[in-house]
Amino acid sequence: MLRKLWNTLRHGDAKTKGFLISVAVLALVTLALFGAALVLQLPLPGLLAVATTIITAAMAKNAVLVVKKDETIGRNRGKEGRSFSGRSEKLSRTAAKDVADSGENREEPGEKWVNEIRPEELEEFEELGKKKKKTKKKAEKEKAEQLQREREDEEDFGDNALVAMTEEKLKRLLVRYKVKQEHVPVIIDLCIPERVRQAPGFAWTEDGKLKILLIEHKTRMIERPLSALQVMEVERGIAVKASNEYTELRDTDLMKKVFTPYLPRYQKKEISGRTVLLKNLYVLDEVIKFTSASVNELRKLFPFRIEISDRRLQGENISPYYKDVFTNTFLWKDGILTLNEYKEEVEYILTSMASPNVPYGEFETTLSAIITSGLLPMEYRDFAYKKREELEKTEVEKRGRKNRK
Repeated sequence: MLRKLWNTLRHGDAKTKGFLISVAVLALVTLALFGAALVLQLPLPGLLAVATTIITAAMAKNAVLVVKKDETIGRNRGKEGRSFSGRSEKLSRTAAKDVADSGENREEPGEKWVNEIRPEELEEFEELGKKKKKTKKKAEKEKAEQLQREREDEEDFGDNALVAMTEEKLKRLLVRYKVKQEHVPVIIDLCIPERVRQAPGFAWTEDGKLKILLIEHKTRMIERPLSALQVMEVERGIAVKASNEYTELRDTDLMKKVFTPYLPRYQKKEISGRTVLLKNLYVLDEVIKFTSASVNELRKLFPFRIEISDRRLQGENISPYYKDVFTNTFLWKDGILTLNEYKEEVEYILTSMASPNVPYGEFETTLSAIITSGLLPMEYRDFAYKKREELEKTEVEKRGRKNRK
């Protein structure tokens, strides 16, 4: 019994421990009163000692019942833990709370715990199990497909897919990687996190992601969520050495034929008496750097905004119309916009700027800045003023008709 009492004090709940400690304290008080009655030869301590003895005996009997009950709960909990060890953490927490809340008013706490699991929780648990199985099967299937693709790639290309590529092998490759028909050719000039340097590939969108099948010595896939690709930044004026540019791609027949139109557009510039070769790169997701010719292909797949960082565009007083003309002029010079596309964009911007809703002073100042900086030739000044006159005349006519009504 003493061992049971000791185990209960060590492992029992707070209420049981408090009860046993109070019994022990009361027993000590009884002994002290008996001792005082003998030493002092007074009747009062003796009477108190008799009273506390009766109380202590009654409580000691209850203490035995508490210890036994505590052991019963412990055994039932152990059985329940073994029976439901596979259940989700959520169900375990719910059932444990039910046991704690129900207190000592239950005769079979283990059975009560089982019965208080709600049907909807069991359904949720079963649904969670189905989802886990489905996810596991999907992962296993994808892994098996990946291994199969790798074996077929090895058979087709050996150690170098770029060199070994043929039209027939390229068709098989696109089928093997389930490339959608609405795909476009692109070139990634650099992506350090993915260890990509000057690699061609095919891009498409699927399940809210941009997917790219890269063709290097080995073929591989990279992907990014479209939600992270809303802005494309421009990295301008990167100095390069011609002999280091796309050497492997240029040495292959088929891949050279397919991807040459998507190589960077190079510009020559004299710096300190030396001719330097420069290129611009277009950056998605802050790290994937595409060639300029790849940008139009990507625009066929999903929309994004191109932003250019330039000191001439800094400052609070720079007109948004000026920024738009600057950006479109840059894109035209870098081959992203055709001449007709460029003219359409510029005329649309100037027409918007010529609206009577834009104060005349702002219109005139912005137009002068655009012409003076060389973004547009002089004839566009006449175009803008004529548009302003036409739109103002139309506005006056509208007001006149409205007043007559």
